[in-house]
Amino acid sequence: MNAVRRTGIGIWLFLGFSGIGIGCFSVLDNFYFRSLGYSVAVIGALTATFNISLAVAELPSAVVFDRRSHWAAIQIGNAIRLVGLVLFFLALGPVGDFLGEGLAGIGAAAMSGTSVAYMLNRLGAVDSHERRRVMGFSVALGAATSLAGGALGLAGYAIAPRMIWGLGALWIAVAGVVFFVGRPRTSTVASRQVEPLNAYVRGLIDVGRHPRAWLAITADAALVGPLLLWQLRLGATDISAVFLGFAVMKVAGLLGGQLLGHRRVGTRVLLACLAGNIVSVVGFAAANEVAVIVGFFGIHVLLQIAVSVYCRSELHAVVDDSRRAGASSVVSLLGSLVSGIAALVVGHIADVSGALPAMIPSITLYATVAVLTITTARTQQR
Repeated sequence: MNAVRRTGIGIWLFLGFSGIGIGCFSVLDNFYFRSLGYSVAVIGALTATFNISLAVAELPSAVVFDRRSHWAAIQIGNAIRLVGLVLFFLALGPVGDFLGEGLAGIGAAAMSGTSVAYMLNRLGAVDSHERRRVMGFSVALGAATSLAGGALGLAGYAIAPRMIWGLGALWIAVAGVVFFVGRPRTSTVASRQVEPLNAYVRGLIDVGRHPRAWLAITADAALVGPLLLWQLRLGATDISAVFLGFAVMKVAGLLGGQLLGHRRVGTRVLLACLAGNIVSVVGFAAANEVAVIVGFFGIHVLLQIAVSVYCRSELHAVVDDSRRAGASSVVSLLGSLVSGIAALVVGHIADVSGALPAMIPSITLYATVAVLTITTARTQQR
């Protein structure tokens, strides 16, 4: 792929090995917490801790990227996430688990805004169609490698449940070493003129107010309901059903990353995807048969990834290179805050009323994306 040559192979290897590491634990993380006796509300609080700590770390990591070292920002975040995974592996109890979520969130901040900006800045000036293709390819790579990691995690869980964290830490460490060896041969400290910090911050505030930013924010956060509950719904039957759901999720991610990347997309297509998402989350929560739950979950992931890639690509079309990491991080910051709040709500509703009512936050967020899409389209026509 031409984009790989233009961006350099180091970042893609880093994302690939990181994907394996993430897959090792994400296949069974909530199932693992449930096996410790945590309620859905506590699991929701753990998820919220991750999201909120990610939000807090987003802008500092973006400032380091945009104004200092591209490479260092990603490596520092990777190292912090590695420490968080080691804490999970040590199984220190609730305090250790919440601290691990916090550190993992801080580390993950480097994988959201900064890694995307790293690729796009090295890609150079391209049209929105090519940009969607690259972003879709990165999503597909993450899905494929994390599927491989999920198989490793399942095998590790059979040996000892906490091995999902040990294997994850191992591959995250490998990713850091590979990215160190494959680091840019030219200085990653910005050689261009750097705008004053006040102007930079004002620019990021403007990005946060942009309608396209809120399209991406709400689209990303809408995944929270099914993402929090899918392991718990399938794990009530058999652990193999959890891996089946994970495999379907990753295959759907592969397809979803490419669904809107190879064609021109209008408002009607996006609205159709959003409607499909709402129908699929309702079906996911209402169904009782494993095959039906997995089917609706796969459809939801496919359409959600497609919508997310489209919305983020539309945002980057109006963002300058000098603020690209910051813009991505503003979106991730606000999205993480929204997701964190929604995770608490979903966990509480699921404990009190069940899975179907717990989908209300996701449905509301998808409806918000639809309203913003229609409003933005009408504004552009004027």
